[in-house]
Amino acid sequence: MKKILGSLSTVAVLISCGIAGGTVVEAVSVGSLNSNADISFSQDTTITQPVNPTDPTSPVTPNPNDPHQPGTGGPLSLDYVSNFHFGTKAIQTSDATYYAQLDQVQNATTTLISVPNYVQVTDKRGLNLGWKLTVKQNGQFKTGASTPAVLTNAQMSLVAATPNSTQLIALAPVTVPVLLDPSGAASSPVATAALSTGIGTWTLAFGSGAGAAQGVKLTVPNATTKVANDQYKTTLTWTLNDSPI
Repeated sequence: MKKILGSLSTVAVLISCGIAGGTVVEAVSVGSLNSNADISFSQDTTITQPVNPTDPTSPVTPNPNDPHQPGTGGPLSLDYVSNFHFGTKAIQTSDATYYAQLDQVQNATTTLISVPNYVQVTDKRGLNLGWKLTVKQNGQFKTGASTPAVLTNAQMSLVAATPNSTQLIALAPVTVPVLLDPSGAASSPVATAALSTGIGTWTLAFGSGAGAAQGVKLTVPNATTKVANDQYKTTLTWTLNDSPI
């Protein structure tokens, strides 16, 4: 009886291995069919919400007490630009340097938090063509009087911005220090994303960590006439081009 069981076990092993009488049995194809797969894309033209420049995973909203223009929207967009506030300073008897206050934005709980002054750019074109950001000061600081007082030759400068994103740092745009033309005659480069870089959302913070407190500087010569108890203002125009050239 044991011999019969042993023989049956051997046959079962041979069959399970596809072997019968020393011949290997192979499966034979009896036909085939092709199927299709496809996808298409559309441009995302919605406005990208600002994010915290120190934590790009955290959305923020502008300070409601400090009005900002909304983001430009579109596949390549300028989402947010800080306003630069230097506050009220005592008149000096020598050349003086002042630093812009940190920007304040609202976090998810609408609490105001301080962050570095920054610009935010989003590239969702899908073409990886790169881009270039420039800024121009629209004339010198001056008062709002009918005959305005001008803060002659007062010059703003920005440290080279620190890029931040949820994207790989290898895709970061290249930034340079910015020296603004107070006359408004020329634009200054801020950041350039070469081909295949600058993809996704990038914050460009003027200073990081403790250095953020000195990221935006205004230098006022001693010889410049200064009117007390009046506010001097100017505007900046930030321009985003769809090519790094």
